[in-house]
Amino acid sequence: MGEIRFEQHLKVKGLIGYFGLENWWLDEFNEDERNYIKTKINNSDNSLTSGDISFTNETVIGLLGTLACWFIKPEDRNIAHRILNKALEFSTNAPVLDVYFLYNQMIMTYYKDRNISEYMDKTIDACRKQIDLAPDAKKAFKKEYRNSPLPAHRGYKQLSIILEKIGCYQEAIKLLKQADIQGWAGDWSNRIERCNKKMKKIDKNSFDY
Repeated sequence: MGEIRFEQHLKVKGLIGYFGLENWWLDEFNEDERNYIKTKINNSDNSLTSGDISFTNETVIGLLGTLACWFIKPEDRNIAHRILNKALEFSTNAPVLDVYFLYNQMIMTYYKDRNISEYMDKTIDACRKQIDLAPDAKKAFKKEYRNSPLPAHRGYKQLSIILEKIGCYQEAIKLLKQADIQGWAGDWSNRIERCNKKMKKIDKNSFDY
């Protein structure tokens, strides 16, 4: 309690202050966690919480999404979850590609805890939301990176893997075909072929029985 009372008299500067995240930073993390975060990201110029920043090309959702990347290990993921939760608050009016990459990080982070039902559900939700965003993200990528092919799409890939593992081959194939048609990079044809083979095997076994 004393720690917060004293720190509330201090102005948090840097990117945290610039984006108005001061209260969240002080309330969400204790002093040890804040020091650990700054040490972990090797922020040599202390720009995360120090310095007077009057302009940056970075966005708040981009900052938080990138920050979460540093805390992917098991012992750090509690920090990543809290950062991602905050980032999601800014997703409504954020640039399309920032939201796309945020979902990317959410999928990657939550899937590592897939044995916990809550995080498997969050993985699937993030996948579906990134897939819903795919047409707009495609346009944004084409505008931002002219003459460059589309990158991989983690949402399509991860959700198709989950569906394949639980035997939902038709739904997986539908997603894989959709990703392929939209032009996202990936081994979609091979995955479609594998799912088709598994479906045929099930049909054959059912017939033989």
